[in-house]
Amino acid sequence: KNQHSLMSRTAAEEKDKPTPVDAIIVSHIFWPALQKEPLKHHPRVQAQLDQFSQEYAKLKNPRRLVWLNQLGTVQLELDVIEQGLDGVPVIETKEFSCSPLLATLISHFEDKEEWTSEELSNETGIPEHIIQSRMNYWINNRVIKATDAGDDTMSYELGSREYWLTAEADPYGVAAMDEDGSEGAVSAGAQEEEEMEAYESYICGMLTTFGQLPVDQIHNKLKTFVAGSDHKYNKTVRQLGVFLQHLCKQERLECGPDGMYKLVKKY
Repeated sequence: KNQHSLMSRTAAEEKDKPTPVDAIIVSHIFWPALQKEPLKHHPRVQAQLDQFSQEYAKLKNPRRLVWLNQLGTVQLELDVIEQGLDGVPVIETKEFSCSPLLATLISHFEDKEEWTSEELSNETGIPEHIIQSRMNYWINNRVIKATDAGDDTMSYELGSREYWLTAEADPYGVAAMDEDGSEGAVSAGAQEEEEMEAYESYICGMLTTFGQLPVDQIHNKLKTFVAGSDHKYNKTVRQLGVFLQHLCKQERLECGPDGMYKLVKKY
């Protein structure tokens, strides 16, 4: 739109550089509730959005922008280890086009080099099991290395040159190649959250019937119960375990020392 160009010129005049933000502005009536999910941007990203909003408010007063934080595309440049023509790994600057969530996640590694999935969940407001799924993108692109921190929590660290040059540094052995960072018109994690809500209803139903079950039995029963429904069940036992722990943190389920899950009793 014309006001975008005008805002870019205004920002350039005030800051001596073009604004890094562009936006498509539409009426709120075009956006379904499914896409209005919470995402706390990294402060540096949020500062750029705030600057854009301020310029818009000056030009279009009294109108104000309400950002749909999960939507959009972010262009990033990162140094990664790639295989050279002679077979020797080399450091190259690579451009990434990814979702705002992926950009926010990797931005936190500028502040410190190591984070747990629980810490990133707290920083972004996104459930931990979705954080673990999305971080596969940066693992598969040889930016982040992951280790199991126990209790269904992952630890993530920027991969050093020495790490990626070692023979055992194989990101594909850690992360499944199922995350390409492309969210399209649907916000990040929206579809997955909808599926998980459906799984939760099945889980509550089976725990109501059987009382308590271990994760492997819940996994097997979900494969049976969900088949033929509007949702597919293709999670691993580990991914299911992360989701069950998420439900425990929300006090919907509880897990005993024997690893048996059951519904939280409400008095």
